Amino acid sequence: MKILHIGKFYSPIEGGIESINHVVVEALTGAQQRIISFNNKNYSVDEDVENIPVVRASSQGILASQPLSFKYFRELKRSIKLFDPDIIHFHYPNPLGAIYLLLSIRKRNKLIVHWHSDVVAQRIMKPFIRPIENKLLRRSDVVIATSPAYIDASDNLRPVKDKIVVIPCSIDEDKFKLKTADEPYIREIQEKYGNKPIVFFVGRHVEYKGIRYLLDAERMVKHDCVFVIAGSGPLTNELQATYASDRIYWLGRISNDVMRRYLYAASVFAFPSITRNEAFGVALAEAMYCKCAPVTFTIGGSGVNWVSLGGKTGIEVRNSDSALFASAIDELLSDPEKMAELSDNAHDRVESKFTKSRVASQYISLYDQLYNE
Repeated sequence: MKILHIGKFYSPIEGGIESINHVVVEALTGAQQRIISFNNKNYSVDEDVENIPVVRASSQGILASQPLSFKYFRELKRSIKLFDPDIIHFHYPNPLGAIYLLLSIRKRNKLIVHWHSDVVAQRIMKPFIRPIENKLLRRSDVVIATSPAYIDASDNLRPVKDKIVVIPCSIDEDKFKLKTADEPYIREIQEKYGNKPIVFFVGRHVEYKGIRYLLDAERMVKHDCVFVIAGSGPLTNELQATYASDRIYWLGRISNDVMRRYLYAASVFAFPSITRNEAFGVALAEAMYCKCAPVTFTIGGSGVNWVSLGGKTGIEVRNSDSALFASAIDELLSDPEKMAELSDNAHDRVESKFTKSRVASQYISLYDQLYNE
């Protein structure tokens, strides 16, 4: 079986879709695989990543989250012609890539469209993108959605329900298992903050992540705790200037090892995302695996409230309501037994549904079925 994977970027360039692309490639070890992606620089690179050929096409910039590249089209067309894949696995959103794919794909190439998210934020682009999306979905043989909730809420996906299979995003559990060597670091983290309970956030500092609502909530949380904010982004400087509480600590970007230790050190994981841009919540699943009880907002049509079940694996409150978010944090910190119960349930849910080892078998089954049709 020959498989061509097409995405925006690829490992070791980091990102949510990039991590899922990597999981798919790893699951299909044994097949002949190639990867087409953009480079995040103005030159192209051909290299092997874990013995898989990867083409990173030069990009001339980014417009509305879309890398721009003519080289990508040439490399995609060339790979389809010379490699002649049995199956093409295309990760969306990537509207420019979709145009290039539709101009290059052959009738005999079977197509899986991995629909990670609708185009939500770039509303001005929607009238131009929608016909491309419709044509892409019509051409597909299978569409992968990452949660049942997203299907019903997506104007794009509802018309092709008969093609859709749900395969959730996954975490690499090996990276989040507690290691003996972590224990002194965890104690050090807790001591750094005076052994006060830690409310932890990690993610990009962009509007849909809802950090403002978390930091507004900090002003209303009654419990003696600290708020530790990891990650960075275009809002970082503004947020730091606006929210200057002595309970808020800013870490910047941190390594996976440091993140794992903070997740085990923390009492509460704050996940204040507010829109369907947050289609699933991989960071949420990672925190749940580490038994860090989450607080989330209700996001209609997102997979977030399917990943964490309100009242069973965490607390879910009305969207954008900072006062309720603060009350949920106080509720957890004031009731250790409830927090422990939710944390254990959260870990069990992720371990049973959202780990790489669980999800890999679903990709293998899908490919075997499609290849043998």
